[in-house]
Amino acid sequence: MPDRFSPTQRLQRAYAKGIQEIVKRILPPVTASGNVTLEEWLAELAARSQAVDVQEASELLAKKMIHWTNVRNAKTWREAAAKSQQSRQLYALLQKEMQGATGAAVRRLVLANAHYIRSIPLEAAQHLVNEVAAAQQAGARPATIGKMMRQRFPELLRSRVRLISRTETAKASTALTQARCDELDIDFYRWVTSKDQRVRRSHREMQGVVVPWSQAPSPEALVGEKNAGHYHAGEIYNCRCYTAPILTLDDVAFPAPVFWNGAVHQMTKQQFKQIAVRLEQRAA
Repeated sequence: MPDRFSPTQRLQRAYAKGIQEIVKRILPPVTASGNVTLEEWLAELAARSQAVDVQEASELLAKKMIHWTNVRNAKTWREAAAKSQQSRQLYALLQKEMQGATGAAVRRLVLANAHYIRSIPLEAAQHLVNEVAAAQQAGARPATIGKMMRQRFPELLRSRVRLISRTETAKASTALTQARCDELDIDFYRWVTSKDQRVRRSHREMQGVVVPWSQAPSPEALVGEKNAGHYHAGEIYNCRCYTAPILTLDDVAFPAPVFWNGAVHQMTKQQFKQIAVRLEQRAA
């Protein structure tokens, strides 16, 4: 299978840059006055986040990100279809996909990302409010609080922008892949990591594991760490993993690790055939 089911770093950087430009639209009117209270500053920040120009810019940027993610994802699917025994069927379904689950996923992703973009300043502000409250309880002077607002808030903004750009491009890629799998009756994918030292331990253990879309694993729970919830590759914060759909049994090197019923099992080809019924039917 092609390795381009994952988002590119170029796309992530472009998305982050676009988000930063929109955040700038929200911030100048809010921070122009040095004599406003924290409550007034938050209220104006909330109002600017809902301004028509900000909403329009956020939706346009979200559409661009989802569009390019979708273009790359669809191209990878076409390459995969060309190598598949069912290429004619896959091509036919891909031609009309925007009318079904994939089109619905695109529209859902655009709305969600437009909301995330607008919410970045407010979420960063909430973190700042919590830090200010802790500082006040510790006896910090007003001058110290003012310094926190001037210096700490930009740091929180940058951190939030990086998180959103990395996480949402990966989630969009996974969502589009899953939508196409749903339409093509593809039940399994292979979890693929970026294979470097930055991969978290729980995800490193998922490298190469075959996963059914119907059973999202909890990678942290599988290695004895705190459960961070059930999710597919690319669906959690700062995750650089991606899903590689399994079109035929030949896409799996047996014996293979397979996540099934809450655990990872080493399965032979015959054992996997018992649960991968549609793959077996496709091969017949």
